[in-house]
Amino acid sequence: MPYDVCIIGGGVIGCAIARELSLSTLNIILLEKEGDVAEGTSKANSGVVHAGFNVKTGSLKARFNREGAAFFPEICRDLGVPYRLTKKLVVAKDRSELPYLEKLLEQGKRNGSRGLSIIGGGAIRAIEPDVAGEFALYSENTAVIAPAELTIAMAEVACANGAEFRLRAEVSAIERLESGYLVSTADGRRLEARMVINAAGLYSDRVLSMIEEHDRSIHPCRGEYFVLDRVDESFLKTAVYPVPPADGRGLGIHLTPTTEGNIIIGPSAEYINDPADVATTKPVMETLRREAIELMPKLKDVAFIRSYAGIRAKLFIAGGASNFEDFVIEESKANPGFVSLIGIESPGLTSAPAIARYVMDEFVRPRLAPGPRPGARAGRPAPRRIAEMPPEELTRACAEDPAFAEIVCRCNHVSKAEVRAALDNILGARTLSAVKKRTHAMMGRCQSGFCLPKILEIMTGEYGIDPAQVVANAPGSNPVVGYEA
Repeated sequence: MPYDVCIIGGGVIGCAIARELSLSTLNIILLEKEGDVAEGTSKANSGVVHAGFNVKTGSLKARFNREGAAFFPEICRDLGVPYRLTKKLVVAKDRSELPYLEKLLEQGKRNGSRGLSIIGGGAIRAIEPDVAGEFALYSENTAVIAPAELTIAMAEVACANGAEFRLRAEVSAIERLESGYLVSTADGRRLEARMVINAAGLYSDRVLSMIEEHDRSIHPCRGEYFVLDRVDESFLKTAVYPVPPADGRGLGIHLTPTTEGNIIIGPSAEYINDPADVATTKPVMETLRREAIELMPKLKDVAFIRSYAGIRAKLFIAGGASNFEDFVIEESKANPGFVSLIGIESPGLTSAPAIARYVMDEFVRPRLAPGPRPGARAGRPAPRRIAEMPPEELTRACAEDPAFAEIVCRCNHVSKAEVRAALDNILGARTLSAVKKRTHAMMGRCQSGFCLPKILEIMTGEYGIDPAQVVANAPGSNPVVGYEA
């Protein structure tokens, strides 16, 4: 039977749309080329829910930033995803940078952002005693979340509501039919859908090229990050940003506390050719460290435990006169029912819930007229994590299932029961990355030195996965090499 809607891309935008559409009677399928959802930009970003003062007034970015941020406390509560209201300081080193803060303040007011003020050095130190700066824009409505967890939660809710997810299903061709579209994947499978929603992120321009010529192109912009070891919450409570560079490529290297108690430093901004090139480089790492210590000198005493990189989908339009390009969210004029979302970079994470609702109301509902799905749920219980259980609950959990008492990850206190739950996920993802994103194992100080052998033992011994077939995510990312049964 043909699908009503085929969504291409399992990032935060695609999964938010899948969740929204799954609340209706639509027959949905989502195609993702990786071995799990949240494997691209949606897992490798700062995880900030922006207040909306950094984007141009009147743009779709401003609209969906404002609308999306308002949804987040409730959505995170419904999905069992952590939400932390950190607030934010955009710091000016001296008076020469003050005009930029004033510009941000006025733009934020026009965009409907609340809780904004410009403060001086004394007030900065009252909020964050160790941050260096003479002035700052203070945002009281900035928060952080765990972006991969949010994406996974939305996908799993959509799947529970009946949406179908196909992993390792890279789209290779799209053909217009009288009744909709024929979508082919690289593994030789084909499906028909009345509508196609192109939410392929870094590859969205290529997907659109499969059905028509266009003048949009995505230029990958790599942002590298450092991850600091866990610190006490009082070490840094607030997200701290500098006045950004004038080239407009990003918001500058910033310090962001995470929901897990780490601090991330970054991102850099470098245009590259390969959207899959997530390497980190020594010169950039040195720059990140230096600039972070300038903002907060006591960071020189904290251990750096990991580096990683994410890729922004920077949109360029032929003949464009600005380095600011707005989100493109539109239905093809030549191919009705084919909707593309292109250039969804920051504040894409913040905007995701609002974009999903917009796609449903603006494009899907008028064309397909779905009704509400009986019994559909918008949320799910939070995963059970021993690191978050009070003693009485942990005692009960261990009595019910002794696997909760068996520690797999010492750094982040992850049990065998949690690893099993991650491998039993409703999407069918069976990779190390799937375990990592759902449990936080392999993310602590030892960076999998202790827990990886235990996780491999569970995957191979209990789940029957051939050791040679275990991958981090993509084919070729095998931790076990030279294995012979």
